[in-house]
This record gives sequence, C-alpha cells and structure tokens, in this order.
Amino acid sequence: KLAEFATRFTGSADLFDRRGRRPWASVNFITAHDGFTLRDLVSYNEKHNIANGEDNRDGSSNDGSCNYGEEGDTDNAEVLQIRERQMKNLLATLLLSQGTPMMLAGDERAQSQGGNNNTYCQDNEITWLDWENDP
Repeated sequence: KLAEFATRFTGSADLFDRRGRRPWASVNFITAHDGFTLRDLVSYNEKHNIANGEDNRDGSSNDGSCNYGEEGDTDNAEVLQIRERQMKNLLATLLLSQGTPMMLAGDERAQSQGGNNNTYCQDNEITWLDWENDP
C-alpha cells in the first residue's frame, strides 16, 4: 500500500507519463461538487440525501468515507479530534502531492452538507457557504 501511495503522491507516472506529460498535468482532489464535502467524508459512513426527495436513492453509496465511531455531528471529543486530524492529513496530502490541487469550496472551512452527497437540487443552507462564522 505504501508503494501505491508513493506512486500516486509523486504524480502517477505509470498512468500519465505519456508523450512527456509532467506531474502537474494531473489534477488531484479529495472532494468535488459530486459527493461528500471533506468534513462529511470524515463524519458519515452513509449518505443522507432525504432532502433531495428521492428517498435517499440518489447519489453514490460508495464514497470511501469513515465516521470514526459516530454518524454525523457529535460532541464526542475523541471522535472530533480524530476527524480534525484526518481532514488535516487529507489536505496535507493533497497540497504536497505533485500535480495541480483542486479543492471544493468550503473544505478550507470544514463546511458540511449534513451528509448529503448529491446536492444538485439544494439551493439553500445545505450548499450555501457560510462566511460569517468561524469554522
């Protein structure tokens, strides 16, 4: 696993080193507009898309997420500490990897969409960025 990580971390030459392409030709990301936010990636094991009106059938059921013992928001200090550390680990990996980093707006502030990983129809507080409150 470490060798695979090292290969990806250094630009995935096995996949992209064709016709002289350099590592910065790849775009690296953890989260995007489709799927969980960074905070939700470390807070939910399951999608929570009820607000979309499709009986939670929409969106991916395989986001590679982990809630570290409690689903969603919690007051458990241990779980919160692990989640914060994991978000920092993921962001550090993204920013230090060779290639062009792409970040989802709001991930820098630990924005949550309440576990909704398919917010295409949410023009409300679920997707709006809250710039008033500190994360």
